Amino acid sequence: MLHFKLQHAGTVPARHLAGVQMRLEEKGIKPAWASLVAPYMETPEDVEDALVSEIKGLLAYAKRNGIPDKELRELFQAALLERQSDEAEGAGEDDDALSDSEIPKAKSLLRLVMDQKHGRPQDRVRINPHGPSSARVNALAGLGAAMIDGLTARIDRRHTPRQGAQFANMTLGQMAAHHCRAHGRSPFNEAEAVRMAMHSTSDFAQVLEGAIGNTVARNMTSIQPALARASHEVEANSYRQTKLLGLSGSGMPQEVREGGEIKHVTIDETGEFKPTPRDFGALFRVSNQAIANDDLDLMGQIAQKMTIGATERLRRALVEPLLANDGSGHLMSDGKTVFHADHGNLSASGGAPGLTTLSAARQALRGQRGQQGEFYAYEPWAIIVPPALETIAQQAVAEINATKTSDTNPFSGALEIIVEVALTDPNAWYLIANPASADGLAHAFLDGGKAPRVESKPGWETLGTEFRRVWALDARFVSWASWYKNSGA
Repeated sequence: MLHFKLQHAGTVPARHLAGVQMRLEEKGIKPAWASLVAPYMETPEDVEDALVSEIKGLLAYAKRNGIPDKELRELFQAALLERQSDEAEGAGEDDDALSDSEIPKAKSLLRLVMDQKHGRPQDRVRINPHGPSSARVNALAGLGAAMIDGLTARIDRRHTPRQGAQFANMTLGQMAAHHCRAHGRSPFNEAEAVRMAMHSTSDFAQVLEGAIGNTVARNMTSIQPALARASHEVEANSYRQTKLLGLSGSGMPQEVREGGEIKHVTIDETGEFKPTPRDFGALFRVSNQAIANDDLDLMGQIAQKMTIGATERLRRALVEPLLANDGSGHLMSDGKTVFHADHGNLSASGGAPGLTTLSAARQALRGQRGQQGEFYAYEPWAIIVPPALETIAQQAVAEINATKTSDTNPFSGALEIIVEVALTDPNAWYLIANPASADGLAHAFLDGGKAPRVESKPGWETLGTEFRRVWALDARFVSWASWYKNSGA
């Protein structure tokens, strides 16, 4: 029985790895193969011509068939793992463990390494003694990545698998059986394979969570709340509440007369508070039976539901700062709400979107100034309305075929229309500057996590797997000057 005594690539001594890499480069082999070969070598001198010749032959085969080097190395690692699993079971060589298309790509080099280990003593490759088991870890990681890739393609047909095409059309039961064989286990049917994979190993559940997480993240980039267009993202690397940088005086350079001094401008955190991420989460369980049956595209449904839930969570986080204090917004650093007469961003009398009200809103937005009297000169970019005002907003910015100058609509084609379904006041609307260039409503994700993280663990009290969806985010106004509110008629 063959027992691998291979080390993790990260524990291979740098000098040893560099020596193997140099030997391979001398013989025309790309350095990337060194991390794969080095754990088998006691010294760089063990890189013999027979091994180099076999690698070159395999590379030539890959080139003729359009197989990337990276994929070839991953297939070889998977082949080593499959061979090890077969020997551990006493089952001999089992080509079914690899797909028909993979066998000719990896079998030749696999045979060379194995034959050297079982062949004549002077021809055997000596095992590197520096530490335990790396090829197995690397191969399992490669297999898991391929399964995630294939399952992601099955869940989301827009995804084209690169390394996991063979898994894209497998049922979850078939994938579980393949996974069990890779771990040296022999389930007698797919239901048993699911039980083994979910409860006897820890990484098959990670395959499911990885595929779901990938799909949700991709969907989140294309399915966003409407209000997200009116917000800009700020960085948040912790849960600590921080402020935007402020200046002790105007940032405008002042004239320096001959012999005069340049005035100091102190930069400190005296601005508005930035969004501070808050944790949100949800737990759900999936039974082994549901995974084994998989007749309703279980993972696809889960990913879809999670995307809908995540989108709604982001929507509520974005709309919350607007709806606070009965629609006046949360308190700013001056102790006043976002929309306040003293801020010059709240209409004195309400009215529906139209030529007169939009003109007044535009004038107020352009006239906003900073604490030192500096002009912001904001250009109106979009009008934000609830569904009840959508048609009126469209009419207000529609192009008019005017027969005289006085009939011309100055807002024709000049404003975006953002319809946010979560706005609760059917009459209120907003005119805003472009969030790409103006501070206003801002949102933050902890460590840039733009989609919720999916985690899993095997169930203990039930035969199944527990998943949880966690996400840390928040939104708030970091400036009130780029938003104007009209309370409506």
